[in-house]
Amino acid sequence: MQNKSLAQRRPHVLIVDDVPSNVQVLAEALKQDYEVYFATSGEQAIEMAISQRIDLMLLDIMMPEVDGFEVCRLMQMDEMLREIPVIFVTAKIEMEDEAKGFEVGGVDYITKPVRPMIVRARVRTHLELKASRDKLRAMTSLDGLTGLPNQTWFDGILAREIERLRLECKPLSLMLIGVDYFEQFNRTQGHLAGDRALCRIGTALLEQSGQSMNVVARYEGDQFALLCPDTDAEQANAVARDLLMCVIELGIPRASGSVAHLTASIGGVTLEAEPGIGRFATQKMAKDEARSQLLKAKQNGHNQFWIERISVGA
Repeated sequence: MQNKSLAQRRPHVLIVDDVPSNVQVLAEALKQDYEVYFATSGEQAIEMAISQRIDLMLLDIMMPEVDGFEVCRLMQMDEMLREIPVIFVTAKIEMEDEAKGFEVGGVDYITKPVRPMIVRARVRTHLELKASRDKLRAMTSLDGLTGLPNQTWFDGILAREIERLRLECKPLSLMLIGVDYFEQFNRTQGHLAGDRALCRIGTALLEQSGQSMNVVARYEGDQFALLCPDTDAEQANAVARDLLMCVIELGIPRASGSVAHLTASIGGVTLEAEPGIGRFATQKMAKDEARSQLLKAKQNGHNQFWIERISVGA
């Protein structure tokens, strides 16, 4: 998920079919170039599209309980899932069915028996089109000063990861990083120096953020945000400690005060899903708790981190 790693990983393709032999044929055609995942029902397909960060879906139309058309329609109702190209796979296609497939959000059809060369060509084409759309979307999702993702984009990723937390019961850590005494720095050093400092700090946080799935963004004013999937409280503490040190090591001088260089404070929350708990995670809960912990870090002397662990329902 981290903006610096998406281009490095192989695209994730999800094959949805309740007949194992059909899955095997498609998987053999694609496994050399893509990370291939399988689902045998519509419900499982939607869950995997979220949890595995799927880039493209090959979806059989005729399935028990929920057919392919309904799966695609449900995906269009979700802000993140609607961006996944859906190619329908079917034994035969009537004109009415073809029209219905495009109406519910499908981008293409492949007919059975499938030909590997055709499958690879269609998948490659639609992944390239998606990459172009994603690039255009990213241009409006970047902070103009630092070049990092902006708050709107980050909040969308946070929403998706909170849903994945509920499905997979893996911990999720959110941190807000605030530059200490930044208003004073701007007054004494000037706004141009302040902008340069934010750019340097943003770059340092990105480089120090840890595993490739972590996401760094410019959030509000002198604040940055870091989202760490699959990261428990102990791991989050270690990441926060490293982030504080990387800001200090930049050596950005302050004109006044007892501290010679700019520092940062961090407030965060680690959400851990457990069955049977009635309180469920929300974006607002996570952000409010991170802001509360950031305030504590600043009130207790700056250049420190406070991270709260919260158990939520699965």
